[in-house]
This record gives sequence, C-alpha cells and structure tokens, in this order.
Amino acid sequence: MTGLLAAAAVTGLMAISTPPPKPFSPMESGTTLSLIGVWGASPRDVFVVGDGGTILRYDGRAWTQMPVAGTPHLTSVWGSSAGDIFAVGDGGVILHYDGKAWTPMTSGTSGVLDCVWGSGPGDVFAAGEEGMILHYDGKAWTRMASGTTQLLMGLWGASPRDVFAVGMGGTVLHYDGSSWTPMAAGSTQHLAAVGGTSGRDLFVAGAGGTILHCDGASWTSQPSGTTAMLARAWGRKPGDVFVAGDQGTVLHYNGASWRPVPTGTKEFLYAVWGAGDEVFVVGHGGTILRR
Repeated sequence: MTGLLAAAAVTGLMAISTPPPKPFSPMESGTTLSLIGVWGASPRDVFVVGDGGTILRYDGRAWTQMPVAGTPHLTSVWGSSAGDIFAVGDGGVILHYDGKAWTPMTSGTSGVLDCVWGSGPGDVFAAGEEGMILHYDGKAWTRMASGTTQLLMGLWGASPRDVFAVGMGGTVLHYDGSSWTPMAAGSTQHLAAVGGTSGRDLFVAGAGGTILHCDGASWTSQPSGTTAMLARAWGRKPGDVFVAGDQGTVLHYNGASWRPVPTGTKEFLYAVWGAGDEVFVVGHGGTILRR
C-alpha cells in the first residue's frame, strides 16, 4: 500500500507541475475564404492555400495575397525551400512556385488531389481521389500503383523510402521506395491526418477523434478525449506533436497523453504546421491561429 501511495503522490506532483498548453492567438488573414493547407520555409516565410485558389504568404509581419489567376480550390501545400513549393487541388491542379511566380504543372489527371508531400525537390508525392498517387521526379509527374480505390487524404514521410498515405475506410499505405503496400492499422474510421517524427514514431488520425500510433512494429489506439474529425498532424520532435480538426480542435501530445490546446474558435481547423517554437493553424472562414 505504501508503494501505491507513493506512486500516486508522485503522479499527483507531476500533474500539478505540468503547465497547461499555451493557447493559440488569432491572426488577421485578410480573407473569409476557407484556408486548407499551410507550410513554411521558416516562421517568417509561411504559405497558406485554400478556397478560390487563395494563396497567402506571411513575412513575419503580415499576410498578403499572392497573385494566381484562374486557380480552383487548393487543398495542400509543401515545399523543399522558399524557392521550390508545390500546391495541389481540384481538377488535378498542381502549381509550382520558384521563388518568383506560381506556374501550373502538367499532372496528367483531372481528379481531385487532397495532399502533397516530398523528401526533396526531385521526390514529391501527391494523392487524392480513387486511390490516386502521383510522383514527381524533378522532371515530370507520373501515376503510381497504390493498390486502393479509396480517397487518400493525407501524406507524410520520414524518408524517400518510408512514406505513408492515409484515407477513407481506415486505409493506411506504406511506400518503401519501390511500391505501395497496405498496412493493418486496426481501424475502419476515415483517416485524414498522418505525421510524426520518424517511421517509428508515426501518428494517424481521423474521424471520431481517432488517433493511432505506430512504433515501427505495431499499432496502438490512443485516447484523444474528443469525437471531432481530425484533419492534419504535425510533429516537431518526439513528445511534441499536434493534430488539428473540427470544432476548433487542436490537440498536443507530450509523450504521455493528448491534451486540448485553447484556440478560441469553433471553426473547422484544416491544417497545422510549425518551426522552432512557433506553430500555425489554418481553417474555415479565413481562420489563421499562431502560438
């Protein structure tokens, strides 16, 4: 009994000493259009994409609109540097920014692309409807065999030979540098978020507040404390991971448990990204939050 009481006392002290998560603060985006994707070259050079072909850029002081003509709904953005950025969206649209202007690329599809991620300038993946996965080798986009017809909503990789895609019906795919194969993650929920710090510290999240963790060998379900749809994940280091989703939800993982982070909004938060000590979240109605 003494040992149990001592353990309880230590646990209580740890709980008391753990500070509450630092809240997010709103930023003026200059738009009421929904913002769906966010990525930055640094905390002072951040790009956001969304409805109506919206592309915003943050220079450390303010968000400004970037001119892009005739572009439909954009869903995701990723880059290898401030002069090598890719944005994808409806109608098979893929845009590339070279540091001066956004230009359309030939994707070879008219289907919806929901996500983009790469390991470098000549190794970029895009995924979307009916199991579509495209790969860019620095010269052209080509379609890859995914082995699924499910809508794919999230992409992330730890290396060129360790890439993950997630989607409807609990779909989780892994790319080993040569082919995509399904992974049994133990869920049938729709999955939209994938991210982590390595292939042995991978988080997948989605409908119903589902959060799954893979340690490289097995999958475990983690209690999230919410039933909200979780849309995107981003990890800074082990024990420091964020997911964002519906109902203004942002959760932070501290290595032991997931805790809600105050956001001050009930809007759907579609994406999260950060660098250093700064984290940005974007969402419905032009919402941009920062902490």
